[in-house]
Amino acid sequence: MNDAVRFSHQPSGGIAVKLENLLALAALVLAFAAALFALAPGPVYAAGVLELLPAFALLLDWAPGAAIAAGCLGLLALAVAARRRRWRAATGAVAACLLGGVVWLSVVDFKARAAANPLHDVTTDLDAPPLFQAISPRSYRAGGEDTMAAYPDATWRRTHAEIYPDIRPVIVSGSMSEVLAHTRSIAGRMGWTIVAEEGDAALMRIEASDETAWFGFTDDIVVVLRIVVPPGDAESGVRVDVRYVSRIGIGDVGKNADRVRAFLGRLSSG
Repeated sequence: MNDAVRFSHQPSGGIAVKLENLLALAALVLAFAAALFALAPGPVYAAGVLELLPAFALLLDWAPGAAIAAGCLGLLALAVAARRRRWRAATGAVAACLLGGVVWLSVVDFKARAAANPLHDVTTDLDAPPLFQAISPRSYRAGGEDTMAAYPDATWRRTHAEIYPDIRPVIVSGSMSEVLAHTRSIAGRMGWTIVAEEGDAALMRIEASDETAWFGFTDDIVVVLRIVVPPGDAESGVRVDVRYVSRIGIGDVGKNADRVRAFLGRLSSG
C-alpha cells in the first residue's frame, strides 16, 4: 500500500516541476523579447528595415507589453517554484522579473523625458537664433505640431524659456582665432561633421551636422562666434551662440539640450 501511494504521487510531482520550469522559461523568453523590442528600433530604422512610426511602436508599445507579461509570468513561476522548493526555476523566474522590470522602467523613463522635452530646436539665443545658410533649413507643414516645437513659434519660445533657462550664450576669453580653433577641436571630439565655415576676425560662423548613435538621426548645428567686450572688462572676448536642430520628429527627449550643454561646457572649461 505504501508503495502504491508513493507511485501515485510521483507523476504529480513530475508535472509540477515541468510546469514551473516552463513558466520560468516562458517568462525569460518574454523578458528577452522585451529587451529586443526596446533596443532594436534604432538599428532596424537606421538600416531601413522599418519606418519611424513602426520602429517607435516596438519601443513604446511592444517592449513594455512584453515586459509586463514577463513580470507576471515570472511572479507566477516564482510562486510555484517556491512552493515546490525548485530553486533553479525560481532563479530563472527572478531573472525574468528583473529584466522585464528594467525594460519597463527604461521605456517609462523614455516617455517621461519625451513629455518633458517637447522641442527639437534648442539655442542659446531665443530672440535671434543663429540661422543656417550653408545647410538647408528644415521645412515645416503649416500648422503642424512640429512647427510649435521650433523657432519662431511663440509656443516654442515660451516652452524653451521654461525648460532650458540654463542654456545661454557664453563669453570665452581669447582672440577669435584661439576660440575658433578650440571650437573646431571640440566639434571634432563630439563627432560633428563641419559643413561650412565663414566669416572674418570679428564674426565667424560654423555649420555642422551630427548623427545620433541609436537611430542614426541627422541633426544640424550652427555656431556663431562674435567679438564682444564684457562689461567692466578691458580685454575683448568672444561670445559663442549655438543652435541645435533635429531634422525629423517633434521632440528630442532632451538630447539636443544635453549636447548644447556639453559643447558649451567644454568650451568654457578651456
